[in-house]
Amino acid sequence: MTTETTKPKRKKLWIISIAIAVVVIAVVATFLVVMNQAVGPPAPPNGPNVAIWNGSFCRNSGNCGYSPSVKTVLNGTTLTWTNNGMTHTVTSCDATQYTSAGCPSQNAVGLNSFDSGAMSDGATFTWTFTVKGTYYYYCTLHPWMQGEIIVQ
Repeated sequence: MTTETTKPKRKKLWIISIAIAVVVIAVVATFLVVMNQAVGPPAPPNGPNVAIWNGSFCRNSGNCGYSPSVKTVLNGTTLTWTNNGMTHTVTSCDATQYTSAGCPSQNAVGLNSFDSGAMSDGATFTWTFTVKGTYYYYCTLHPWMQGEIIVQ
């Protein structure tokens, strides 16, 4: 075998080896990230705050949600949701935004609707509650994520 024929073969083997190494590193890194994510909701934050959390993949209510999922506040309170994971929303479950995934429709006269829109990791959404009642909300992207605000 001449040197001219071996060089392309070695170069090809080198490129394949690098590609395999990159794939293995990516798989291991993804596995480590998933394994280090919380398996349950974090402790509820203090004050008028709600945390939006993710566990390993957001595929059911045990893997992502709102903490706390039920919060009682006084009328006039401004509540802040902080997203600590993938893209989520905070959307009231009123007659126009109702989901068949189990989020109760408010259908109560006078309750205000709210919708954060898509929130990326680290984003916040604030809403001031000015009408007493029970507000149900959910994530439009993950309808099993549901919460409740009781305004007294």
